[in-house]
Amino acid sequence: MTRIIIIEPSPIVKTGIKKILEDTGLFNVISAYHDFPSFKSGHDGQHFDALLVNPAIIHPYKQFSAKTLFADYAEISIIAILYGYADTETVSSFDGIFNIYNNEAQAVKNLQKIIQEKDKNLDEANEDVAELSEREKEILAAVANGLTNKEIADKCSISVHTVISHRKNITRKTGIKTISGLTIYAVFNNLISQ
Repeated sequence: MTRIIIIEPSPIVKTGIKKILEDTGLFNVISAYHDFPSFKSGHDGQHFDALLVNPAIIHPYKQFSAKTLFADYAEISIIAILYGYADTETVSSFDGIFNIYNNEAQAVKNLQKIIQEKDKNLDEANEDVAELSEREKEILAAVANGLTNKEIADKCSISVHTVISHRKNITRKTGIKTISGLTIYAVFNNLISQ
């Protein structure tokens, strides 16, 4: 059974979503919170598989996306509860959308699809990390921590040319070309801490 936490200010919306999901027998809504601070202080390390979040709760934290605000839950599906206006940038930072205007069957089907897709992507990402050699992981962590090629070479006692070669291999294996993308990849794959 998929374990869900809901963060939604509206008690009516929260109760409705909980009832719809639990009536399917596929989901267990283990907790529901009013806002981000109550979630952070109240969930006490509960294990859950998906987080349904009203994007409006992110507004006070506008400098963050859903991915960064919930970075501690990188393996969890973070899904926007959509029933009002939310800017495209905010909504695109979620793994998917739970649109309350869909009928119950469609809403549940979409939710299952989002969670399965996230699980599939995590499995693929874990396979990719396994493909990186220990040296490549070390180089990736150094790049993510902001070191230059020269600094990495000095730190690892290798030539700059070798660092560049490792970086090309990392880019080829991960498919990520930007430093910010590699940093996110390193965080999500526990190669560095935030």
